[in-house]
Amino acid sequence: MNETNPQIEEQLNKLAEIVCQSLDGNQDVISGESEALLKALLMCGYARKEGSSFQTDVETHVRDKCLEPAMNRGGAISGITRQLQEKFDKLVRWESRQPDAKSEPKAANFSSSTDA
Repeated sequence: MNETNPQIEEQLNKLAEIVCQSLDGNQDVISGESEALLKALLMCGYARKEGSSFQTDVETHVRDKCLEPAMNRGGAISGITRQLQEKFDKLVRWESRQPDAKSEPKAANFSSSTDA
């Protein structure tokens, strides 16, 4: 595993806990908490990290966190982490999207700034 900063490690550990709980059927993997963690990872600079695979890093943390279920449920872990990878990729695309430079200027709404 590549070196990461403590904030990234903390987010990956929390995501691993969510995956472990979802393996037990106690939590839905795509929840508000996991989405917040994915956004925090993005803001911590994880998307710019060289030579890393988000899905692989999460799977590694899951195997460290919940060894017993992880040994026999590799396919389930891959499916869950693939969902997280897809959600993370969408966030990365959304955050890196730039406004369309060819959009036409729009008229101002003067009625909201006057007594008319």
